[in-house]
Amino acid sequence: MVVSQKKHTKKKKELAQSEEKITELAKIAWAKTLKEFYYPPLNEPNFVFDYTQKEGFYIDPDHKWQITMNLANTPLFRDDNEYIDYFHSISLHEVSHYQIIPYDGIINAKLLKAAMKRVNQNFAPIVVNVFGDLVIDFKLFKKYPDLMLWEAKKTYEFIMSSNKNQLSRFTKFLFRAYEKMWDVEISPDNSLNEMDTLVNKVINVILKDFEDETKWEEKVSKVAYHLRGLINDTFTLIGPGVRCDKGKTKRKAPGKGGSIEFPEDILELMDNPLENKNSDKLKRDNEDELRQKAEEFAKETPYSEFGAPAGQAGILIDGNPLATWYRGLAKNLIEIRIFEEKLGGGQVPICPEVWKIGDPIEELDVVQSLLNSPVIIPNITTRKWVFKEGPGHLEEKQIPDLLIVLDSSGSMGWNYTANTNKGRGEYHTALVASFAALHFAVTKGVKFSVINFSNRADICQWTNDYQKAEGTLLRYQGGGTVLPTKALIAQCDKAEKKVLIFIITDFGIYNWGGAKKNMNNLANNGHNIVGFFIGASTIPKNRFKDMLDKVTFYPIKNIKDLINLVIEEVKKYYL
Repeated sequence: MVVSQKKHTKKKKELAQSEEKITELAKIAWAKTLKEFYYPPLNEPNFVFDYTQKEGFYIDPDHKWQITMNLANTPLFRDDNEYIDYFHSISLHEVSHYQIIPYDGIINAKLLKAAMKRVNQNFAPIVVNVFGDLVIDFKLFKKYPDLMLWEAKKTYEFIMSSNKNQLSRFTKFLFRAYEKMWDVEISPDNSLNEMDTLVNKVINVILKDFEDETKWEEKVSKVAYHLRGLINDTFTLIGPGVRCDKGKTKRKAPGKGGSIEFPEDILELMDNPLENKNSDKLKRDNEDELRQKAEEFAKETPYSEFGAPAGQAGILIDGNPLATWYRGLAKNLIEIRIFEEKLGGGQVPICPEVWKIGDPIEELDVVQSLLNSPVIIPNITTRKWVFKEGPGHLEEKQIPDLLIVLDSSGSMGWNYTANTNKGRGEYHTALVASFAALHFAVTKGVKFSVINFSNRADICQWTNDYQKAEGTLLRYQGGGTVLPTKALIAQCDKAEKKVLIFIITDFGIYNWGGAKKNMNNLANNGHNIVGFFIGASTIPKNRFKDMLDKVTFYPIKNIKDLINLVIEEVKKYYL
């Protein structure tokens, strides 16, 4: 018993020494890799020996801001240089994901969106990872052909020996793709040739206009189309608690709930095919940058295609994807500086005129008089300058509080999942305008309030928290149209300074007659009121004749004109 314990202790010590040695070699290879990439902003990996995992690289939730490099499944080599070469090769590949493709969160989201046109959202990362792996390794092979081929052969031999010379069709596809793209032999026999038809279709897409990165999204969509059959046959969505078949493993699905089962040998070749890798996931304190990227992605993406890719790419960090989407659509529609012109502080000469007896003698300009005539004759040839007040200067003006009064009645249709602005309805356009005005106020540090009205007034009190205001704007009611004048007056009374009021409606308001007096009173108290009436070709002047000199009304014959009109009014009042 004692002898057995000693042997166990000795083996454990030898294993620890071996792991320590391998770790040092991996660090040498990693440093060499960073040097060749000109030292990108990547931390040294967290080196581990996790014999329960097949992946070589992954992001561990316990070490979120750095890559974890698992050395447990490293093939055995004869000397240290082979270990360094092996780690160098796989490190080159790993770093390329963060420096070449997908690089950052927005590129990752765009590629996922392209893949989702052909496969479901849970399988989209598989397509993006396959595409990224093949692009990266083709680039690396052109630069390091001997190293890449040697590592591919060693990996092939290792996977074959670990899996009793049996490979899944997906792994066969990947190895055969490398053989075709590199024009080399990795397998000593023709066992990979069964994948030729599919491989040829995929690599033809990838290699055409290879250096043109603007075609990545189009290519990913085509690759997804070709791979969808193989992916559906290889990967299976399973529920919680389901045990995997022999030779298979499972990883958390990138969508909501469940896991995905697939052959274990895939992990040994490409790590977790469901993991989305990009440099934004390794940065600390970058919430503002992620929000900006999510908003940029929203500008060119229908809402039905927005949430899943943005979420998987890690750029959707706010709780409400719909608010983020509208924020993106409205972004940069308004860019305003607030000035007030002040009178100048001095006199500027404009032109000469006759100096007459009785004018102050100091106003007589002798030079101008002599230039006019060599003989000075008072009242005739004498001259003086006419002056006027010098030009004024612009002084930054205090921004008024912003009150958005938004009609969400049933006549203001809303279908944000439609693919066209017309199909999204009047309320969609009004929301984009409201979000644009709201976020201009945010950038200027102004307070804002929202009244969303239909049968009732849904009020966001004065705040600097734009997410509260966004939530109120997005609560569509779909009832009748009653302007809540009491709530409007109450919000103006609560404001700390004069208010700019936007009323956005479709002119179907039931109680305009009773609202006129209250609106006149608000205008007389120094508040600026602008009404935008959707669907009206003219404003009935007789009906509003006692208001038109104090309140600005705009008929909106074409719903598309609303956004520009709102922007012009913001500029008008704020400039």
